[in-house]
Amino acid sequence: MKTLFKLVGSTALVLGIISAGTITASAASPTGDLHYSADCGVKELRMAKGSYDVNRAGAVKGSKYCEYQFYANKGQKVSATIVGSSDLYPVLYGSNSPDLSTETVTLDKTGEHTIRVLQPRNQARDSNTPKPYYMTVTIK
Repeated sequence: MKTLFKLVGSTALVLGIISAGTITASAASPTGDLHYSADCGVKELRMAKGSYDVNRAGAVKGSKYCEYQFYANKGQKVSATIVGSSDLYPVLYGSNSPDLSTETVTLDKTGEHTIRVLQPRNQARDSNTPKPYYMTVTIK
């Protein structure tokens, strides 16, 4: 009888580990299905040839943030939309860090640029629960 309980218990443990791995490994799909991700996904934003959009999924917890880099030319326009928590917003990291979800920004230099997905300090202090998101960045 003890052997049966050990077998059932270890089988349940293995199945739990396998299913947990499946959930954390799955990425957000273009349809907006969100799954918790321990990281922010691929850090480089690179468009497919002929495309202006790129998508990323991740989760922000507390005062942490997700950061993405892209290369663009002076004069190109950048915007971003986020589906998920209304507490999160994407900013073009720099001297004035404009919110990309409320305005389209014209880049003032050619080179590497950074987008950070973060939450306001008050929300970051209030909750340490991961907030998943799905972001679409448009560069034209």
